[in-house]
Amino acid sequence: MKFYIIAFLIFTSFGVDIDKNTFSNYREVKMQHLHIEWLLNLRSKIIDGSAEYTFKVTTAELKEVHLDIYQMEIKYAYYPNVGKVLDWHVESDPKQSLVQGDKLIIKLGQSYKYGDIFQLRIKYQIGEAARALSFMSIEQTDDKKAPYLFSQCEANNCRSMIPLQDTPSIKFTYSATVLTQDSQINVFMSGLPVKNNKFALMEQYNMNGIAKIFQFELNIKIPAYLIAIVAGTVQEKATSQRTSVISEAKNIDIYQKELEDLDKYVKYLEDYIGEYKWGFYKIVILPASFPFGGMENPLLTFANPSIIVGDKSGVSVAIHEIAHSWFGNTVTCNNWSNMWINEGFCVFLERKGLLQLFGEIDYVYVNSQVGTKEMNALIKEFNSSTDPVVKSYASLHPITEDHNADDSFSTIPYERGYQLLFYLESVISEIKFQQLLKDWLRQNEYQSADENDFYNFMIVWIKSNFTIEQFLAIKQQIDTVYTKWIYDTGSPPVKLGFINDASIQATDLAEDWLSSRPGEQPQGFEIFNQFKSNQKQLFLSYMQEKYTNLNTITMKQLDLSYNLSDNKDAELLFRWYTLSIQTKYATTNTNLNKIRTFVGKIGRMKMINPIYKALDKNTAQTWYNENKNFYHPLARQSIENIIKSKSQYVNVELL
Repeated sequence: MKFYIIAFLIFTSFGVDIDKNTFSNYREVKMQHLHIEWLLNLRSKIIDGSAEYTFKVTTAELKEVHLDIYQMEIKYAYYPNVGKVLDWHVESDPKQSLVQGDKLIIKLGQSYKYGDIFQLRIKYQIGEAARALSFMSIEQTDDKKAPYLFSQCEANNCRSMIPLQDTPSIKFTYSATVLTQDSQINVFMSGLPVKNNKFALMEQYNMNGIAKIFQFELNIKIPAYLIAIVAGTVQEKATSQRTSVISEAKNIDIYQKELEDLDKYVKYLEDYIGEYKWGFYKIVILPASFPFGGMENPLLTFANPSIIVGDKSGVSVAIHEIAHSWFGNTVTCNNWSNMWINEGFCVFLERKGLLQLFGEIDYVYVNSQVGTKEMNALIKEFNSSTDPVVKSYASLHPITEDHNADDSFSTIPYERGYQLLFYLESVISEIKFQQLLKDWLRQNEYQSADENDFYNFMIVWIKSNFTIEQFLAIKQQIDTVYTKWIYDTGSPPVKLGFINDASIQATDLAEDWLSSRPGEQPQGFEIFNQFKSNQKQLFLSYMQEKYTNLNTITMKQLDLSYNLSDNKDAELLFRWYTLSIQTKYATTNTNLNKIRTFVGKIGRMKMINPIYKALDKNTAQTWYNENKNFYHPLARQSIENIIKSKSQYVNVELL
C-alpha cells in the first residue's frame, strides 16, 4: 500500500494538463467558497447579482485576481469587511469576446502571500445576453401563469451568469440567496434548501417589492458548470424518501409516474460502484427548449421532456445522469479536452445499471451498438473537415483553445470513451476493473483529473493487484492502444461490435426492407412492433447508414407499416425525420410539415441538429428563423454554426 500511494503521488506530479478555456489565474489563486445573491426580474429578463468569494493564494505573491465573464455589466468590486472599493477593468479580445468571453481583472491594492485567504465581493447585472440562461415568457410555459428561468452552464457558460474561475479544474463550495418579485415563482438550485434566512443579505432592497426569499447551500465542492437554477411555477413531488420530480403543475403527475423508479435506479448504480453520497436525488423536467437530454447538476438533474415516452423507455437518460453523481460530479475532468473523463466513465456506469434494468446483456449491447453507429458517423464527418480543430473532435482529446468548448461536444467522448473502458475491463477482468473504478473514485474524490492521471493510477493499481508477469502482459496490451484511443482521430484501435441476438433481429429486419421490392413488406415485418425502443433506434440508425439504397416508395411503405411519422417516441422520430429528408421522402404530401412542427416544439440538440444538417441551407435558415426565440442560446449557437457550414444548394421540394 505504501508503494501504491508514493508511486501515485510521483506519477501525478508530472504532466499537468492545464485548462486553456479560462481567462482566470486559477493556478495562482483558487476559489474556496462562493456566495451569490440574485434579485430576479423575470418579466424584464434582468438579474441583479452580487457575489462574495473566499480565495486562497497558491503562488508566492498575488496582486490581482482574474475572473471569467461573458456579456455582463460589472458595477463595482470591494472588500466586504472594510468596504474598500477595488480598481478593476475588463480585458477584451474582439475575436474571443463572443466566443469565450472576457477577462475581469481586479487590482487587490495589496500583496498576498502563499497560503493567504481573503474575501472580496462583486456587484453586477446580467440579462438575455447571458448564454447560460433561458428566460421564458408566460406564453412559452406550460402553466401560462408566470415567466420561467432555467440555466445550462456546461461547458464554460457559468461565466455569463457569475464572474468566477470558470474551469472544471477549480472546485468550491457555494451558497445562494434568490429573491423573487412574484409570489407564484418557486426557485430550486443545485444545493440543499436552507430555511430561516441563514445568510444575511449583502445588498439593500425595498422589501415591499420582494415576494419570496430562497436560500441554498452545497458543502460538497463542485466546479462552476454544476451551478444550476430553475425558477417558475414549479413544484416538487416525491417518488421515494430520497428522490423526487420537479416540474410545472400541468404534467407533473405524468412525470412522477414515468419516473417512479428513480430510487431503484440509484440503487442499481450503488450496487456496482458504492454509496450515493449526495443525499437526495431530484430531477427537473424542464420545458422542451432545454438543449440536452439531461444535465447532471447535483441534487437537481435537468431533463428534457422528450425522455417521457409513456413506457419508461426513455429512463436511460435518468440513469445516465444519476451515474454522473460518481463520474463527473465526484471525479471531474480538469478541462474540456478531457470530457471523456466525465462522459465515457458515466456511460460505462450507466450501462452497468441498464443491465439490471433490462435483465439481459443483449439489450445493453443494443444501446452500445446504437452509440457506436452514431460515433462512427461523427468520426467520418469530423475527419472530412480540412480544419484540424474540427478533425480533432473525432478524438478523445479535442482542441478547444481559442474556441467555445461547446463546439467540441458530441457523441465521441461518450461512446469512444465508453469503448476504451469496455476494452480495459476485458483486459483487466470484470471483477478487478470494478474494484479499480471504486479505488479511482476513492483516491480522487471531489478532485479534477485528466487522461494521464487515470493512466498513471491504473498502471500503479494493476502493479499492486497482479503478479509481475501478469502486470507486464496487461500493461503491454494497454500501452499498445491507450494513447491511440485518446489522441487519434480515426476509428478506435480495437473494433468492438457488440453483436448480439437482439441487435441481429433489428439489423436483419433493416436488411430485409432494403432488399425488398419497392412497395412490398418483407416477410415477418411485424416483429418491429415487438422491439424495445433501442432496437427500433438501431433499425433506423442502420437505415440511415444505407439511406442511398432507399427509395421513396419503400419509405412510404415503412411509414404506413409502422406509423413512424406519428410515433410518440422522440428518439425514433428524429431519426425517422432525418432519414425522410435524406431520402427525399419528406414533402408537403408526406411528413414535411410534421418535421417542421417537430423542430419548433423540441430544442434538444441531439434531435434537431441532425435534421438541420440534412436540410438545405435556405430551408434550414427559414425554419431556424421561425423558432429562434424558442431555442436555448446554446442551441441557437449550434444551429447557426450548422447553417454557416452549408452550401447554397436549395432543395425545392422542401420549400
